[in-house]
Amino acid sequence: MDMNITIDFFQNRFIQAIGAGIYEISVCHNNQSKVLYIGESVFVMVRCASHLYELKKDPAYLGLTEKSLADSGVKLIFTLLEEESNVVVRKQKEKEYINKLEPLSQSGVSDRQKSVEDRIAALTEFLESSS
Repeated sequence: MDMNITIDFFQNRFIQAIGAGIYEISVCHNNQSKVLYIGESVFVMVRCASHLYELKKDPAYLGLTEKSLADSGVKLIFTLLEEESNVVVRKQKEKEYINKLEPLSQSGVSDRQKSVEDRIAALTEFLESSS
């Protein structure tokens, strides 16, 4: 499987992403972007590296397909939204971000993901609309 997408991994907040916080994974295509996933972790960078590992094993994990992975115009952007060491506050803020930003891959019920089929459909629709 060809993987031609670009990955921007915490470009401006690399050091801060080593710690605890809330993060987002966005997808950008033809200068349009949409939030794909919101998460929280005590070690943001490690958790996001895990997302990349899962993506490599199974692109559908984030709603990607072989076709979208081969598209060099697709960019995944990992961003630290805010640093937060308190786990209770972090989980609450994660839910607030999910409700506010409506990530493509998440159901809106707490931090749960949509079904694989719905993740693929949502991302494919976004990519096609931004072509």
